[in-house]
Amino acid sequence: MGTPAGEERSRRYNIAGFWPTAFFDGFYRSPQVPEKDSFYSIYNDMIGQAGAVKSVLEVSFDSATTTLDSTELRLGVHITPTDSSVDGLQTLMLAAVVFEDSVPYVSVLSGDTVYARYCARCVIGDTWGVPVAFHFGTDYDTVLTTPLGDWNRSRLGVAVLIQDTSNLRVMQSAGKLRF
Repeated sequence: MGTPAGEERSRRYNIAGFWPTAFFDGFYRSPQVPEKDSFYSIYNDMIGQAGAVKSVLEVSFDSATTTLDSTELRLGVHITPTDSSVDGLQTLMLAAVVFEDSVPYVSVLSGDTVYARYCARCVIGDTWGVPVAFHFGTDYDTVLTTPLGDWNRSRLGVAVLIQDTSNLRVMQSAGKLRF
């Protein structure tokens, strides 16, 4: 289920071995926890710590320009800088990852149909997205588009994120599960 773009991103994160590998904030690798019962508390703590960090950007979708028709997905993205520290950031990329929430495939092991959860279909732009620059006090609006592949339209969603490629940190994100 790998793609050349996915392989390139994997190299950037120094991933080796089995898929998938989870990251928090684009930087911290998920912990390798030997005790299944401790997953919840460890991940809950990581999510709580990430939620306590003050964001310098707010991201939302513009409902008037976010559309899905028979051939194309259009994402209207609205970004508001909330801190003057964004003025000096030069290595930001806006990435929109289009996914299906579940994709059926025939398992060789079981000989039956199983479902892969949250299957990425494309990153709008290129592997890393599109370069962006922000200035405090000035909102940023853009529309990202991609042609529809042979995807199940009723299962499509998108995750939009702004990532600082110099340190791999995700500055802010927003998601839409269904269109």
